[in-house]
Amino acid sequence: MTFEPQIPTWGNEYKNYLERLIGYHDWLCTTGINNGLISKKPLQYIWDEFIVHSLYFGKILQNIENNDKNVYDLGTGGGIPGVPVALTNPNKLFTLVDISESRAFELQRLKNILNLDNVEVLNKNADAVLTSNNTYISRCFISSKDILDNLKHKENTTYIVSSNGEKLNENKETFHVKQEKFTINSTKIRHIDVINVK
Repeated sequence: MTFEPQIPTWGNEYKNYLERLIGYHDWLCTTGINNGLISKKPLQYIWDEFIVHSLYFGKILQNIENNDKNVYDLGTGGGIPGVPVALTNPNKLFTLVDISESRAFELQRLKNILNLDNVEVLNKNADAVLTSNNTYISRCFISSKDILDNLKHKENTTYIVSSNGEKLNENKETFHVKQEKFTINSTKIRHIDVINVK
């Protein structure tokens, strides 16, 4: 399978960042795999599932209220989705949160390699940073269904998370949930839930 760094039409605005995104992709495919931040996968899979999928988080962030807040990427691992979103949103602040000291060390190195002045790395348990009045993104830290209980008392909070498209049975007095569906390439569809705590 050949590697083609494509961006779907919904992400045309990100094409200006293609060179930097490819640089991050190259880092994931070498340092990320060699240091256990991600498992070994085909180059195209890493591009589609980690880079393009992450870009949709950025698209959502551009269209939510409280867009001026720092964004926390919980359980970031190899910087997914935080790094692609930070690369394409240089005027917004991002905090990559991971409990693993070795992952945090590698992410700090990546921050310096990519000159990501809008990124901080926090070596901490993601649960410890969940507070009211913040915006959080996560690819797989905790599912939409499981986060609802953790968020119910975190007023004015937005949590954006990859999902399987499953309908949530949220308390509509506490939460507003919007489920987004998008393509990562010509054939694959993915889902992201946008959970707002009122």
